[in-house]
Amino acid sequence: MSSKNLTLMAYGRIKEMMLNYDIIPGQRLVFVDLAKQLGVSRTPVNNALTILAKEGFLDFVPNQGYSVHKLTREEAESLYVIREIIETGTIGKAIGKLTSEKLNRIEEQKNRYEQAISDRVHRKLFIIDTEFHSSIIHMIGNMYLADYYMDICQRIFLRIRTEDLRMERITKIVSEHRDLLEAIKIRDVEWAKEIIKFHNKQAQTSLFAIIFKDDDLPAGIEKNN
Repeated sequence: MSSKNLTLMAYGRIKEMMLNYDIIPGQRLVFVDLAKQLGVSRTPVNNALTILAKEGFLDFVPNQGYSVHKLTREEAESLYVIREIIETGTIGKAIGKLTSEKLNRIEEQKNRYEQAISDRVHRKLFIIDTEFHSSIIHMIGNMYLADYYMDICQRIFLRIRTEDLRMERITKIVSEHRDLLEAIKIRDVEWAKEIIKFHNKQAQTSLFAIIFKDDDLPAGIEKNN
């Protein structure tokens, strides 16, 4: 395998470890341990960590090395603003390009989420939820924007122990997904925008209560009890 491919493999595996919460926010990463775990030399690991640091997933401190970045409240607020702008800004065009095939694809993603629900919250639900929303953005035919949306969502949930989320919120997500799908079916752009805003606000409220449980929450965000 070429040096470039080894770097991409290491990059993907390390990011997957963050997705699975095998390495957690604030954790210091040791080159030797990662290289041994991934079965590669230190060079591709170093290259991969450099890329992840440039993307903001890791922090680098001279003479100390890399650690998994801890999401700040200000960063989280900014990410949610971007997420909402992308969704509300594309929903009208997405509905305008709606076809039976595209509608079926969105419904399949909605059903995947519901079928993945068990008796506990698990990280796969967050990935499928993101794919559901991304499938709507995909309808406008802009793959760059859809990929950017996925990246924004990863930057949020890579940093949290999603298992701390209550099952009650999962049930509400199902209802919100169904409402959004119905708004798309009847081509009601304004209702769809309202649902997206409500959905994001509820998600922000729930996740901020986990990420910043020891801090005061931002204005307008109530803590779950």
